[in-house]
Amino acid sequence: MITLRNTALDGEELEAIYAPEKGMNLISYRKGSIQVIDQQTTPLFEERCAGLGALIGPHFYEQSEPPSDYDPSLFPHVAKMQAQGRKDPFSHGIARYVPWKYASSETQIQAELQGTDLIQNTPLTAFEGQDFHMKYEARLLPDGLFISVAITSEKPSLVGLHYYYAFSGKGSVQGQVQNTYRDQANWNSLPANWTDTSPNHLYFTLPQKADYGFIPAYKTETDHEYHVQLNTENYSLHFEFNTSSNEEVSFQVFHPENASYVCVEPLSARFPPGPKLSQSKLETKLQIYNPLQTT
Repeated sequence: MITLRNTALDGEELEAIYAPEKGMNLISYRKGSIQVIDQQTTPLFEERCAGLGALIGPHFYEQSEPPSDYDPSLFPHVAKMQAQGRKDPFSHGIARYVPWKYASSETQIQAELQGTDLIQNTPLTAFEGQDFHMKYEARLLPDGLFISVAITSEKPSLVGLHYYYAFSGKGSVQGQVQNTYRDQANWNSLPANWTDTSPNHLYFTLPQKADYGFIPAYKTETDHEYHVQLNTENYSLHFEFNTSSNEEVSFQVFHPENASYVCVEPLSARFPPGPKLSQSKLETKLQIYNPLQTT
């Protein structure tokens, strides 16, 4: 485990804990006593490298013809998923399942992963079906956690942050978006009850079951980052993010019914099941604030 520490602008302690040997998972991110990563998802992390602060890449969603020329016993979760009829046991990409090479200091970590890296003499290309090179950088700054994830690959790929944020009670996801949203493979018009101040301002109330994709929009013509906000009863989390392509960008909101978490997932692809770029980068800053006070 690698622990990054800094002091926030208001004097509170900032701490981010990473597990680079387990898929560069962000297992904890807190400001003072406010923990935003859902620790109740630790069993998912231990079982199949999901939960907590898991990565996405080089692919997302099940591949129609996933690679199979490898020993499934190398990963304990594979046999269970195959027994469930799942064709692709690495549906979020191989990056979250394997150790990363890294260097770190008190406030930052730099890591990389390549298709030629080996798991018990088996290259990662055997699981992903292509060669690739991913880079991950995190800097814990006084105003938040800055994360950069980049990929270069043989085939079109993507990167993303599938972080499980603690949620209970009521809340919302807000941000400027285009007027369509994605439900699996279908694009639909944004419902009026998902907006508030304008037809393009998302106001998605929680709790409600969700697994939807949105295309972010800039607030103004001079903006360089997209802004999304997750408001809960215990904290407010602000996302500032951008990608290397204004065309290939989206974010997904995932909240199963009665779940203890909500995922707000910035992605370097507009349509994650069919990415278009073989080189992309996602930069995100996560800023923790006290919860909004209602009057």
